[in-house]
Amino acid sequence: MLISVIIPAYNRAGCIARALESVKAQGITDLEVILGDDASTDSTVELTMAIMPGVKVARLTSNQGASAARNAALKLAGGDYIAFLDSDDEWFPGKLSSQIQFLKDHPEVGLCGSGHLLISRDGERIPYPGRNPADWRKELHVAESFHGASTSVVRREVLESIGLFDEKLRVLEDWDWLLRISQKYSIHVLPEQLAIIHENNPSDADLTAVSLGYFLAKHGEEFLIYGEGHAANVISQHYENAARTFFRHKRPSEGSALLWKSWISAPLRNPQSLAAFPLAAFDSLLGTEVLPSLLAGRSRRRLRAPVQ
Repeated sequence: MLISVIIPAYNRAGCIARALESVKAQGITDLEVILGDDASTDSTVELTMAIMPGVKVARLTSNQGASAARNAALKLAGGDYIAFLDSDDEWFPGKLSSQIQFLKDHPEVGLCGSGHLLISRDGERIPYPGRNPADWRKELHVAESFHGASTSVVRREVLESIGLFDEKLRVLEDWDWLLRISQKYSIHVLPEQLAIIHENNPSDADLTAVSLGYFLAKHGEEFLIYGEGHAANVISQHYENAARTFFRHKRPSEGSALLWKSWISAPLRNPQSLAAFPLAAFDSLLGTEVLPSLLAGRSRRRLRAPVQ
């Protein structure tokens, strides 16, 4: 039984060592590590090869995004199970063995995730124990409770069935991937916090806007399976998420336009979001960052909220 660990990376020489050391700490010998290098210009590849001799490297010739990097690595994978680890995250010892054992004991489950510990940009350590909603497919329409690609272990046959990551998505690519899995397979998240996820800077705003339009068009029919009201709420949530990204990048006009689309899509979903408009104007006039700080905190609180 071989486990393939997929690590996408772009200019991660400053942090990839902790990810690699956490893989070594799993203590599993029947394991291969595959680096999907997204045309790094630093020493990411050389450092990876020095820390983990025998690593497979799929090296792209131009920067194409996380989907392309993961896909290049997946094409070299020979494992019965595929585990994903972002190059700036890390695993606690015993993560893989716990998840592999669960998948062996539950053949009906296609993907196993786990809880995680988030380390915010300001160093705050925030625990996120794993929880399971009644319907992962419905939950992943807004992805309020999943814990990221770095917690995921999937059976090989699942990937062979649903296909690779969508390279048209430079943002939302793991969300799209999980949603496609949930349409055909059971998902289970272990309660234990088995990974450490390091909070990044907000996604690129322009790539977020482009990816959002494609994502909503791609899954529009999917959202309707739970009714028009549900679909409207999902679209509203996604516009709000994108607005949050623009506000964090200090682009209040575009953020406000997306927030307006969110409100128009489903006025009763989150009426308090209208408070963002005067806050955006306040930040623009005074050069403050009140709104980005509030939105960041709200995002973290929502992920920690119990799943009903």
